Amino acid sequence: MASPKGFILYRIWYGEHMAYLGRTKQPLQARIRGHMFNKPMHRAIDIHNVTKIEYAMLQTEADMNLYEIYFINLWKPPLNVDDKARDDLTIVLPELQWMEFVPAKWEEWKTQLRSEEMYGWHKRRNEKILDDLF
Repeated sequence: MASPKGFILYRIWYGEHMAYLGRTKQPLQARIRGHMFNKPMHRAIDIHNVTKIEYAMLQTEADMNLYEIYFINLWKPPLNVDDKARDDLTIVLPELQWMEFVPAKWEEWKTQLRSEEMYGWHKRRNEKILDDLF
């Protein structure tokens, strides 16, 4: 599957629980790879906990930005730490059409990365999130 491009929202699942919601204007595969391979301070997603990646295409950057904040506040994914309000939403936006995405090099990435290689607080945060989810 070719990597989707445009104004994209994506969500990353750990088991049956959405763990992270993000947005990107770059090809989706490149952004997902960034979660796995970037500098230690940026790598927050443990590839071995990921069970599914889904994405939705939006027409404008403004729509993408609005929906990201909306969904973070609606669903409160545990790996999202920014843009969370303490109160609840009072508006409802139309649901998006989500499609599954599997990066072309997913299995290769999994062999390159081991869970024990996650760095410091990222590893502890992922372990806590897994404990809370399961």
